[in-house]
Amino acid sequence: MEARPLLKPLRLVFLLQFLCMIHLSLAQSAVEVRLTGVITSEMDGSPLPGANVIVQSTSKGTTTDANGQFQLTVPANATLVISYIGYQSRTIAVGNQTQIKVALTPDVSSLDEVVVVGYGTVKKSDLSGSVATVAAEEIKSLPIASLEQGIQGRVAGVQVMQGNSAPGGAPQVRIRGANTVLGGSEPLYVIDGVPVYNAGLINEDGLNIGTQPSNALASINPNDIESMEILKDASATAIYGARGANGVVIITTKRGKAGERGQLSFESYYGMQQVSNKLDLMNAQDFIRIMNERARNLGQAEPYANPAQYTTSTDWQDLLFRTAPIQNYSLSYSGGSKQNQYNVSGNWFDQQGIVINSGFKRGSVRINLDNKINDQLKFVTSLTASRSINNRASNNWLSNAFSAFPTVNPYNSNGGYNDFSDSEAAADPTNPLEVVEKSLNKLTVDRILGSVMGEYTLLEGLTFSIRMGLDNQNQLNDIFVRRGNFTYPFPGATVKQDYNTNVLNENILSFNRELNGKHKINAITGFTWQQNTSRYFQQGGTGFQFEAFETNNLGAASITEPNVSSKGQSTILSWLGRVNYVFDDKYIVTFTSRADGSSRFGENNKWAFFPSGALAWRVSRENFMRNIPFISDLKVRTSYGVTGNQEIGLYNSISRMSSVVNVMGASQNAAIGYVPTSLANKDLKWEINKQFDAGIDLSVWQGRVSLTADYYIKRTDDLLANLPIPGSSGFSTILINSGSIENKGFELGATAHLIDKAFTWSINANISRNNTKVLDLAVETAEFFAASIPSPIDRPVNIIREGEVLSAFYGFVEDGLNETGDIRYKDLNGDGVINDNDQTILGSPYPDIIYGFTSNMAFKNFYLSIFFQGVEGVSVFNSNEFLTGNSLARIGNQLTAVNDRWTTDNFNPNAKYPRASNIANRVSDRYIQDASYLRLKNIVLGYNLPAGKLGISWLQAARIYVSGQNLLTFTKYNGYDPEVSQTGTNSLVKGLDRGSYPSAKVYNIGLNVTF
Repeated sequence: MEARPLLKPLRLVFLLQFLCMIHLSLAQSAVEVRLTGVITSEMDGSPLPGANVIVQSTSKGTTTDANGQFQLTVPANATLVISYIGYQSRTIAVGNQTQIKVALTPDVSSLDEVVVVGYGTVKKSDLSGSVATVAAEEIKSLPIASLEQGIQGRVAGVQVMQGNSAPGGAPQVRIRGANTVLGGSEPLYVIDGVPVYNAGLINEDGLNIGTQPSNALASINPNDIESMEILKDASATAIYGARGANGVVIITTKRGKAGERGQLSFESYYGMQQVSNKLDLMNAQDFIRIMNERARNLGQAEPYANPAQYTTSTDWQDLLFRTAPIQNYSLSYSGGSKQNQYNVSGNWFDQQGIVINSGFKRGSVRINLDNKINDQLKFVTSLTASRSINNRASNNWLSNAFSAFPTVNPYNSNGGYNDFSDSEAAADPTNPLEVVEKSLNKLTVDRILGSVMGEYTLLEGLTFSIRMGLDNQNQLNDIFVRRGNFTYPFPGATVKQDYNTNVLNENILSFNRELNGKHKINAITGFTWQQNTSRYFQQGGTGFQFEAFETNNLGAASITEPNVSSKGQSTILSWLGRVNYVFDDKYIVTFTSRADGSSRFGENNKWAFFPSGALAWRVSRENFMRNIPFISDLKVRTSYGVTGNQEIGLYNSISRMSSVVNVMGASQNAAIGYVPTSLANKDLKWEINKQFDAGIDLSVWQGRVSLTADYYIKRTDDLLANLPIPGSSGFSTILINSGSIENKGFELGATAHLIDKAFTWSINANISRNNTKVLDLAVETAEFFAASIPSPIDRPVNIIREGEVLSAFYGFVEDGLNETGDIRYKDLNGDGVINDNDQTILGSPYPDIIYGFTSNMAFKNFYLSIFFQGVEGVSVFNSNEFLTGNSLARIGNQLTAVNDRWTTDNFNPNAKYPRASNIANRVSDRYIQDASYLRLKNIVLGYNLPAGKLGISWLQAARIYVSGQNLLTFTKYNGYDPEVSQTGTNSLVKGLDRGSYPSAKVYNIGLNVTF
């Protein structure tokens, strides 16, 4: 009873003590220090402007000014993380200091940088193969829809050609030249550990005339990419065996970092696109003049008896081209503890095409998780889900546009589309504007790409990992043509569906240890399994009475097209291994091997073995190099290895049957039967690629200048070839392995940090040369032609001949004009007759030299980046000029340059163009044009907002920039764009320009902020 009164004062004492403790704690935590400092270069003591000074584990920080100085209020006992591009980061404990001076060590050589290689990583200093890296910063401000575009011009030995520049289109990528005739030529892409082959779509005749191949890589958001490694020589690619012959591109997406506080980043840009070039075509009066002149030359009545009555002069290009917006928005959140890291992002990309009724949209979500369960076990998860919608311009729209008569109006008096069949344009009754606006060609792609890897540490340096991967793509292609004065008198619809599922399992044992300070061993071995299953369906019909349903009511077609369906499946099993041994940081030896078994090949050749070896010597680590102090690092390396190409299609090694329809008996009933369509070849096997490489890596003046050079020779044997066989067999050809192609060339890449003061300036440059030669072919004639180019050419323009470049241009050589104003051709064999025997090699569709140059400058918070890219010594067959520069052999509008022609009033034998007539010109050197070019590919002017100085505590970093793409192009080519090859991934019909979608000039403004 009496103890109770004592409890009240005790409670009060305890409460006062508790409040005092809280007060002291809060007071201590509230103590902040006003810190000033200067950041300099350890090399010469110069200040480093724009260096980042961040309070560790927070978003609070600032950047240094032009004198390398900063001011920042920080909590007591804070720890700073100081970083600057090209220098090693440092962590500094503030303690009770109020002033600090920090010198950063140059890290330009980046020898400790970790490079991603097949099934693992290796320090750059320990690398023995030819591997190039493209970092995220190099492509961050580029308005690109697909990641391959970010490689263009930035890596020696890698040619990226947009070809058909339509939104969502698939660029061609060639690493060290073309290696095949009938097989696939694209490199293998490995996205967060999942191999992906970007084959595109090829028509039955091997051409993509007026269409775009699908681009599987367009579903990946380029903003998600952390880095891209390009594996070029056999030492680097042999670990991928049967899929390494065309090179490998390893894509690593962004992941959270241990100890990083949750960081929210927003990146966006908005821009406008314009056609970069237009053809200079005749106006109405020039066109009337040449049409009447043609008629007189042919002894016909003039079609335009009263030219003055034609007041319309239509520029069809202006009607079809437009100024179009492009926009991109990305939001990401990343961070993590030592145990768990995360990076989550979302993206929306929308590119309207510069051609009406075309465009590409993509929405994507990505989740990357790294979870360390304990000291032995961790899980790595990568998952991307996306949907893209690609509205494609209709087939041959551009060739119809530039050949359409300028004398007619696109619209009639009622405001509808003009029906050319009732006008002077009867020779070409297609209204190109109506075709484009009434045609729908929409490709929708839903994709899930991801993998989960579990890694268990067995012993120190010894780990075992299991990866399960999935790449699931569903493609829906809706094609609908509305009622119009062209193609179909009634609406027509086609629906194509393609389901593709790729499943992967990898089991890898890895060992990575340094022993006794002298020996480093990095080794892997493992087993992998991958299976691809595809299903294809096609349905269609014409004669719909109502257009509103478009492709959603195929049953309402009055005429139904035959249904099409198919299924394909392929499997590849592999055993692999690699050992990278380094002794004393001087001598490096790498051995790689892979055994692949593929269902695609003949019964007698299911398995193949692909080995490689490489040696490297870091000469700069030798004692005798100490007397040459300006050399920071010098490494010489060489490699030799064998890789394969399994991209030969499915079921080509076995006999196949196809269904046919026959009408039987008096009842005329349709009967379905089956006939053999191919002969089996049990010996069908891989195309084998053997490659030698010799290279040197040099860094001088403490890494301020670095250089990489390579020389290589590649030979591909056992090429796929269709061998002609006697007709008595019931077949015309059989697919065999026979023939050889050789690629050899050099590559040179250099980086120089020219100025590192208040004003900084660095440059990157690369140049490479490749020669492709056909060594041997299966046919007795030692040559054969590629597929014919469709009307109006109707003949091949590429020849595959032993001793010549692959797919060389072939045709006649002009010899001025004759006395009647027609083209004269050279009699090359001297027999007095001009015929097919007078044709010769006219040029190469492959460039002699490809190059790129980047200049990066910064002053205070401003930066300027300029990127040039170009090719030299390449030709293009300008089919557009075959239509518009042939003096009306095919009736249609002509280039204004055709005004310089032979006429009866001007007997000029030196005129550029022949007389106006109906004589069809031959394929000649007139149309094989030099397509070399130098292009200002990208220019960026930006400003880094000094968030710390402005006292914005919640803002970690921000930058705003303006950029331009394809602003200047220097070329002699007179088509829309010298960077063109309309046949997609086809290896034989190359360098064709026939109404290809032109490139666009792009003007952007962008904003990147980090919270």
